[in-house]
Amino acid sequence: MAVTPPTRAELEAIARSTFALLDIDISVLPVNDPAAPMDQARIIEASINILAKEPILAAYEVDGQADATTLYPTPFLEWTR
Repeated sequence: MAVTPPTRAELEAIARSTFALLDIDISVLPVNDPAAPMDQARIIEASINILAKEPILAAYEVDGQADATTLYPTPFLEWTR
């Protein structure tokens, strides 16, 4: 089955959702201000560029039944010695 790459709107939604889940409020920044050190447009664009280059990250879905410790192998190995 062919994998359809995410659209730009989907990548933007993923970026905004990720910031929200990390409790990062980018709404305090100007929307689009070239004179500002950083603005929402540049942050979203940079995030989209990262996601577009790493399709595995954009398509990753967390398995709710997965053992969280195996997602982080170093502590898992320490705990199972």
